[in-house]
Formats: sequence, C-alpha cells, structure tokens
Amino acid sequence: MNLSHRAPHPFFRATFVISALVFLAGAVSPALADSAPLAPQTKIRLTVVQWMPSKGQFERWDAIGGEYTVSDAGEVSLPFLGPQPVGLDNTSLTNEIAKRLQAKMGLAQAPAVTIDVLDYPSIYVVGDVMAPGEYKFHSGLSVLQSLAMSGGPLRAPAQQRSQTITLVGDLREIDHSLLRSSAKLARLQAEMAGAKEIVFDQPPAADRQYAESLYQEERVIFQARANALDKQSVALAELRNLLTAEIDTLEEKLKGSDDNIHSVEEQLTSVKTLVQKGLTITSRQMDLERLLTTYRSDRLDLVTAIMRGRQAINETTRNLEGLSDTRRSEIASEVQAEKANLDQLKLKRDTTQQLLLGELSTGTNENNRDEELPLTFILSRRDKGQVNQFQASETTELAPGDVVRVTQPRITDTPSEDAAALPVQTEAHISQASR
Repeated sequence: MNLSHRAPHPFFRATFVISALVFLAGAVSPALADSAPLAPQTKIRLTVVQWMPSKGQFERWDAIGGEYTVSDAGEVSLPFLGPQPVGLDNTSLTNEIAKRLQAKMGLAQAPAVTIDVLDYPSIYVVGDVMAPGEYKFHSGLSVLQSLAMSGGPLRAPAQQRSQTITLVGDLREIDHSLLRSSAKLARLQAEMAGAKEIVFDQPPAADRQYAESLYQEERVIFQARANALDKQSVALAELRNLLTAEIDTLEEKLKGSDDNIHSVEEQLTSVKTLVQKGLTITSRQMDLERLLTTYRSDRLDLVTAIMRGRQAINETTRNLEGLSDTRRSEIASEVQAEKANLDQLKLKRDTTQQLLLGELSTGTNENNRDEELPLTFILSRRDKGQVNQFQASETTELAPGDVVRVTQPRITDTPSEDAAALPVQTEAHISQASR
C-alpha cells in the first residue's frame, strides 16, 4: 500500500515542472515571439534546466544561466561555450544553445533552455520635437508613440502666443514686486535716518494708482512702528521714574530707622548704668537689646531694597538708551535683505524681458510662414553591422536602437521689408508690455 501511494509522486512532480517550463516558454516577450533577432545591447536572462532521472527532479545550471548583454557584434559570450551568435529567432537560438551544451557535456539528452529579454536598447528621437533625447523601448512601440514620448512637435504659433502672454504677465508681476520692494526700502531708510516722513520715488504713469496704494500702506506701517517705539521709550522712562521714587521712599525709611537705632542705643546705655547700680531690673536691658537687634535687621532690609532698586534703575536706563540702537540694528538688517531682494527682482526682470523679446521675435517670424506641411519621419536602423535610413509613417513599428528624425517642413515666404523692422517692433512690444 505504501508503494502504491509513493510511486506516482516523481511522475506528478515531473509533470508539474514540465508544465511550468511550457508556461515559461509561452511567456516569451513579443519581440522574441515574432522571431526577431536580438539587437545589440539587449539584456537577456538565460535559464538552463535539465531533468535528473536519478533524483526525480529538475536541476538548474546556474553556472551557465544568468544575465547577459548582446555585444555590438551580435554575440553573447557563454561559459563553456564561448561566443554564441544571436542572429536567430528565439526557438532556433535556444535549440542551438541546447545542442552545443549536449555536445560539450556529453549528455544523453539536451537540456531545456529559455531566454527572457530584460531590457531593450533605447531609441532616440531627434529633430523638430519639444524634448529630443533617449527613450526606453518597449515591444510594439510606433513612430507616433515615440513622438508623444518626446513631447510632440515644436510649438504651434498659438502656443507661442500663449507663452508670450504668460511672459507678459510675469513681467507685470515682477514690476509690481519691484514697486513693493522699492516702497519698503524707502520706508526703512526713512526709519534709519529718523525722518518724520517717507520720500518715495516717482512711480511710472501706468502704475501710479497701484503705487499710491503701496505708499499709503508703507506710511501706515511707518507711523505704527514709530508709535510703538515711542510707547516703549515712555514705558521705560516711567519705570525708571517709579523706581527712583521708590528709592527715595526707602531712603526716608532708612533715616527713620537710623534715628530709632540711635534712640534705642542711648536708652540701652542709660539702662545698663541703672542695672549696674541696681536701680532697675535686668529684663529692661534685655528688651532694649532685642529691640535694637530688630531695628538693625530692618535697616539691613532697607539697604538691600535700595541697592536692588538702583540696580533696576541702571538696567532700565540701559534698555532705554539701547532701544534706539537695537531698532537701528534691526532696520539695517532689513535694509540689507531688501536690497538683495531688489537686485534679484531686477535680474529676473531683465531675464524675462530677454525671453519675451525672443518670443516676440519668434512670433514675428512665424507670422511670415504661410503654412506648415505634415511631419516627415526618417528612421535610422542598424542591420548586420550597417546603418540603413528609410522614410517611415506614424504607424511604423520601431525596433530597439532605432533613431527617429522628425522634420517639420514649412512653406516660407521670401524675406519682406517688415523683417528689417523686427528689432524696432520687438523693442516697442517690450516697452508696451512693461508698461
């Protein structure tokens, strides 16, 4: 009974593994399934498996299997076999490798060999596209899809006009930022100089209303900061006066304490004489001594309070005198930061003006073009060590390593007299846009 249960196990295990190999063989990438040879620089994974009857299981030959890259000569260098050309379809290539392994190792039965493509060589898109460059290849990639990957053809005139409008808006925003920065800098400089009013630069006529609102806001901030500084000064001065009055009161108490001590000392001297003569009791002397000790302790408390008050007055005086210096230091730091911001805005404005000038120039040239013809595509493909070029359509399927050159033909008029006036026109556009 035990044998009848154990006998089918190797058979079922072998059947399972064979089925798995058949499934993997059917999962070959589309390029290989179409019997296309492997292009140079293609990365592949080679898997070699052999059935071991003695063990009743499949074993992988990891010493031969692994990841390989097809050389420019169209070969893969395999252990034990050496260079192996890959200019065959998938089935023929795997059979060839299996036969060579069987002959090399002296095997009774050829091992099972499978090849999986890990990565294809990139394709390249150049010419009249938005983003020419290198792009990853995948099976079934067409010329139209590669055009979409590269951002599409160069911008149409409508898109250029949209970009021009965007640059004009950016330039306008930069001008407003310059006005805000200049107004703030004028207010900070007035605060630094201790002026009563702010002197602003004359704004451009187109921005006069906007500038007046900015100037009014800066005046409000200027007055509010000045009031805050005055309030701080007044508060510190009042605190110093209060501390001075408190010290005066303590000094008056100190004088009274000195008088009390002097009086008790005189009484104590008289009582000591009477005690020595036996004319009074000793308790009277002890009461006066305790009272004298209390008066002297109170006097020390008064002296300590006066010293603390004078220390507080000195600190308040330093704060009052340093209030202006601290404020000037803060303003100087703000002036430095605002000047740096103003310089950056001016540089950004110059750059935006140059970009706008280029857009206007390009737009003027585009207006001289009557019509744009359909795109043309030229494919450069390596085949058997040679590079062949041919014209393709949008639906042409690409191969790994192809170079797609996109060209946008145009019907161009002859240069007119308007082209000579281009610099003057663009400068006028820039001036109008900045206003």
